[in-house]
Amino acid sequence: MQTNFTPEQLKDSATAVSEQILRKCVHCGFCTATCPTFALLGDELDSPRGRIYLIKEMLENDRPADAKTVKHIDRCLSCLSCMTTCPSGVNYMHLVDHARIHIERTYKRPLQDRLLRSVLQAILPKPGRFRLAIAAAFYGRPFAGS
Repeated sequence: MQTNFTPEQLKDSATAVSEQILRKCVHCGFCTATCPTFALLGDELDSPRGRIYLIKEMLENDRPADAKTVKHIDRCLSCLSCMTTCPSGVNYMHLVDHARIHIERTYKRPLQDRLLRSVLQAILPKPGRFRLAIAAAFYGRPFAGS
């Protein structure tokens, strides 16, 4: 893939690495066959190839992430099955990680998303809290609406 990063942008080591990864992609589409979100949704932007285009445009133009880009990047499960089928050896993992860092720096998520993410961040890494949340969900189930 042809890229148009400025020399100023390439001074950042993460951007320079991402640029090299972007240049490896030849748009063959083999990644789409193994991507679960593309298989389920059928949207090109929900395939690794589509996300690569979104990431390239966002990083190359040094612009803040928009809601459309965030939606498609967030839908990536990070299963990395695309990397196992890529004949060009595109390191999609690094590219999507760099995009997620850029998104967290430049995009303000809606309040509901921020709250959900902070709750998950507080519960998931702590086994005790996670067990407590599972127990609370079990006992709270009868009160849940249908």
